Amino acid sequence: MRIKLTISYDGTDFVGWQRQNLPGANNRSVQGELERQLRLLLHLPVSLQGAGRTDAGVHAMAQAASFEAELGLPPERLAYALNNRLPADVRVLAAEPVAEDFHARFSAHSKEYRYFLVLGQAAGAFDNRYAWFCPYALPQLAQMSQAAALLVGEHDFRRFCGRSAVVNSYVRRLYRAEFGLCTPQAAPAQLRALAEAGLLYCFQVAGNGFIYKMVRLLTGALVKLGRGQLTLPQLAAALAAGGPLPAENEPWPQPLAPAAPAKGLYLWRIDY
Repeated sequence: MRIKLTISYDGTDFVGWQRQNLPGANNRSVQGELERQLRLLLHLPVSLQGAGRTDAGVHAMAQAASFEAELGLPPERLAYALNNRLPADVRVLAAEPVAEDFHARFSAHSKEYRYFLVLGQAAGAFDNRYAWFCPYALPQLAQMSQAAALLVGEHDFRRFCGRSAVVNSYVRRLYRAEFGLCTPQAAPAQLRALAEAGLLYCFQVAGNGFIYKMVRLLTGALVKLGRGQLTLPQLAAALAAGGPLPAENEPWPQPLAPAAPAKGLYLWRIDY
């Protein structure tokens, strides 16, 4: 039986979604936690296929993963059983049987990420885990919204991601990209008070796929533009970059700006 899990997690204390096997390192991953509890619950090894590899510190409202196993219990009871075993920073929202050809990553039609930042405010003791309290003045907020609109469509995002060994093309299609004040309804519960106070900004982006550090580097570029250190034509020129990719022994194109911190980024939803 093939099972799909929908998972939410606070990424603060994880090395990311993907299982790590580095000696002497902090190897706590979301995938590793889930596979360990599935193995103990089902008495057999389980290998999860995740929909995306979120980085260390990145959160998820609705990550997806799939696996093949004979459960020995009704699928609708699996989420309850796992949540009784899992640590508090990982929750299984749903477990359901799916078609045998379903794959959490390759069956996805689109993914949505949201990046949350707060301007000019001191971080609270807990807020600092879940948003970027941006230390910069951003006089060009209106241009940040215009820049987000430029991202919609199909582009080569090599100037907005890190070199990746698991992709052979850096072209992706974004269906939606918006930046502006965040409504309370669009914010996670832990940031809703900031949204109600008109202090929370959100970069929402949905597309057919994302590459290593892509959303964080896009956010960093928007912030640099908001500071007046980048122009809309420069952003558009970077999106139009093309040509052959650098060889492995050649340097990767320099990003337009440093990546925004991981703590403000959420994998929000995945559509199948």
